[in-house]
Amino acid sequence: MMEPMIDKFDKYWEDFSDILAIAAVLDPRLKFAFLEYCYNTLDPSTSKSNLAHVRSKMVQLFGAYERNTSNSTSTTSQVPREDIPCGYSGFYSYYSPKTGVGIGKSPLDTYLDEHVLDMVTFRSLNVVAYWKDNSSHFKELASMACDVLSIPLTIVASESCFSIGSRVLNKYRSSLLPINVQVLICARNWIQSFQEIGEEFEFIEEEGENESENRVI
Repeated sequence: MMEPMIDKFDKYWEDFSDILAIAAVLDPRLKFAFLEYCYNTLDPSTSKSNLAHVRSKMVQLFGAYERNTSNSTSTTSQVPREDIPCGYSGFYSYYSPKTGVGIGKSPLDTYLDEHVLDMVTFRSLNVVAYWKDNSSHFKELASMACDVLSIPLTIVASESCFSIGSRVLNKYRSSLLPINVQVLICARNWIQSFQEIGEEFEFIEEEGENESENRVI
């Protein structure tokens, strides 16, 4: 009994969700320290490779957001020269390149280099609100974080939710024509939509049976 359980555990562990791991990193109370703890607890031999995999996927995703931002804006967000107060133009040209997330650092690198927030102090932190409040500081990373963290999670397998193949093509009906499969699925949808109608649905069903009997005769 233990061997099948281990095999199933290994199967699910090999298919761990990259986007779920990225969402954990985007929580300022967790970041990669939390992933490292989880991976070391589950399997220390693969911890480093899993961390490197998630980091590469995160960099790749962030790069897509950076490209979209650069394509949507032909120039960087610079203050027009006429909007700079008189006497401050020299100071602005000297200081503006040094502001932001850091020289030679992307917003992603800056975020990952910062210390994690204390879980006890920020126990009720709204992570999405955190990224909205820091959107001017992290820029594209904040947009990426809001998109990733807004993905709804479910513990139900997608096939169980959206696939009815096993109910249509079972061991007794394994070679149906495509047109017959469409008829079965369509009839199933009709029956489900009419479940709340009691007597009318029964009448329609009886009438259909009578018509089929007449056709056979």
